[in-house]
Amino acid sequence: MIKYIIRRLVQSIPTFFGITLLSYLLLWLAPGSVVERLYLAPNIKAETRARLAAQLGIDDPFHIQYLRWLAGDDWLRWDSDGDGIADGSFTLLAPLDEDGDGVPEPPGDNYGILRGDFGRSFVKKQPVMEVILTNLPATLELGIAAILTSLAIGIPVGVISAVTRGRPFDNVSRVMAVIFDAMPSFWLCYILLYIFGIRLDIIPIGGRCVPNLYGVCPPLFERLIYLPVPAIALAAGFVALFSRYLRTSTLEVLSQDYIRTARAKGLSPQVVNFRHAMRNAMIPVATLLGPIITNLWAGAIVIESVVAWPGVGRVAFNSAIQQDYPVVMGIVIFASLGTILGFLLSDILYVMIDPRIRIH
Repeated sequence: MIKYIIRRLVQSIPTFFGITLLSYLLLWLAPGSVVERLYLAPNIKAETRARLAAQLGIDDPFHIQYLRWLAGDDWLRWDSDGDGIADGSFTLLAPLDEDGDGVPEPPGDNYGILRGDFGRSFVKKQPVMEVILTNLPATLELGIAAILTSLAIGIPVGVISAVTRGRPFDNVSRVMAVIFDAMPSFWLCYILLYIFGIRLDIIPIGGRCVPNLYGVCPPLFERLIYLPVPAIALAAGFVALFSRYLRTSTLEVLSQDYIRTARAKGLSPQVVNFRHAMRNAMIPVATLLGPIITNLWAGAIVIESVVAWPGVGRVAFNSAIQQDYPVVMGIVIFASLGTILGFLLSDILYVMIDPRIRIH
């Protein structure tokens, strides 16, 4: 198992670099000027625009910007003789004298994402890692709640639908699965907010909590009332997905010989259906966990924006509009790593669910 995990992690390295290259290229090709948006000056002078662009590092060629973001710029120049002047340089990537004043520039202070430095936010003027880690707990809280909700509802519904095939519960659950799978999550969120927040007035309209005097949210059990609406809206599509896949898988398992043998031995229907059949029918659930982790990031962007949930998704949405490229790219990297680890988790769960499966 350990060798398999190490091999999968090594195989994911080219995928990771491909994601970084493609993502950075898409942002580099995006229309609009970061300088004009940041300084709210569409008629800014050309000299001022060039100076500000040089300060932000967005006027360099694509390969220089990408390498600086990926591996930093401290290694592009160095002081070889200790006189305080950078006299060594990879000139093909970063010329020694960039401003033409005859004085070589000093080494940079950007260490690149490979060493944990995602740069600084153009808008917030803070390190990108600090921006992400500040908002990450809220997104994890919402994502974990959505996954647990989808598993707690989708798995029993799928098994019961298979056991009661053709009966009213099966027919109703299949219709509801199609409805919730087709319904946009933000629309469901608006409906829930209108019913429970406006008409019944039993839940807050939005937000995550009421901060205390220090600006910190209270413990989770004191603000659970804020969580159900965004968690249910985010989990609804996953509930439909789990129930449909598990129903199909359970129907296939129920036709196996060992299920008929268990019934012939006099085991109760609950033991046969939920202990013997359900465990072997859980393989599709393990398969879906990898893509669902990716969809959680995408869904969180919409849901967090609707309910003003202070998470990474909302930060990603605002940063994309403001063209805050360092923050957007930092979030893309986190989402990519989550996706890679999610698919690895799916493979590991195969073995945990079905001991007959062996990975080498």
